[in-house]
Amino acid sequence: MFMLDFGSTFSGILSDEQGRVQALWASFSTQIKYGCSSSEDHQFVRGIPIYAISQVLEKIISGTPGPFRLINGVRRPMPFIRLLEVELFPTLLSKARNYGLSDSWVQVLAKKDPVRRTVLRVRGCLAGSKAENLLEQGDMILAINKEPITCFLDIENACQKLDQSIDSDGVLNMTIFRQGKEIDLIVGTDVRDGNGTTRMVNWCGCIIQDPHSAVRALGFLPEEGHGVYVARWCHGSPVHRYGLYALQWIVEVNGKATPDLETFIQVVKGLEDGEFVRVRTVHLNGKPRVLTLKQDLHYWPTWELMFEPETATWHRGIIKALQSTVA
Repeated sequence: MFMLDFGSTFSGILSDEQGRVQALWASFSTQIKYGCSSSEDHQFVRGIPIYAISQVLEKIISGTPGPFRLINGVRRPMPFIRLLEVELFPTLLSKARNYGLSDSWVQVLAKKDPVRRTVLRVRGCLAGSKAENLLEQGDMILAINKEPITCFLDIENACQKLDQSIDSDGVLNMTIFRQGKEIDLIVGTDVRDGNGTTRMVNWCGCIIQDPHSAVRALGFLPEEGHGVYVARWCHGSPVHRYGLYALQWIVEVNGKATPDLETFIQVVKGLEDGEFVRVRTVHLNGKPRVLTLKQDLHYWPTWELMFEPETATWHRGIIKALQSTVA
């Protein structure tokens, strides 16, 4: 294991002497909090093992069943990927012992990986995942199906084995350590198609979509049927004037629930130009809010973008606008 330092702006690939890619060297950004109110953006670089890509690539090449998608001009099936939607981080076994982990488990995990000598701990679960109400922050993942777990690859391999088993029901038999006790849990996994966001709506100058995985990774979704997520807003738009900014969910429009994007579209289709609209939102921090804005279909018509996987193209369509605007 080596410590690499190329600076905070260098990115690319890491390869062996034969030129075979071993990892991606990528740049990331996060916020570091200082005190209760101030924060600062921090940029850093980390290596991403190439197996995260090669495992999916092998399935694509072998023609694993899945929805078709145009890739480099060739129509190929895009495989579904089984995931444990949990954010994990490694902790040294020496520190884990201080939290009460038994010497026997320390020895088992150290024998499995004598180089890293770490145990994985839960930082949080993706909101809406099957693991959300089962695993808790601080849990140590000791074993899956009685096999010791010491790194992220062990988790991914355990998930992939579920797809290879004919009688699999998509769950992992996990042994965890929580608050001084060893616990056995049955934790469900989630299946994703890898397409990400395939539809978004521009309404009154804000970009609205179903919550994507990066948002769900923050561990919060509104209880009111989740709602639709405001990802961005435009300067000078009605949402700018009336204060409907990003990082919040719209859960109601004029008293009608909007649990998903399709329902939201059906609700806003019935709104007219110049109509005052009552919007109920929930912020990323969980705080609810109610505001009223005036719709302007002349300068800010309602339109959508939809991604067509089979042709790998985006299509723009008008949902509602004034006739003069459409013309």
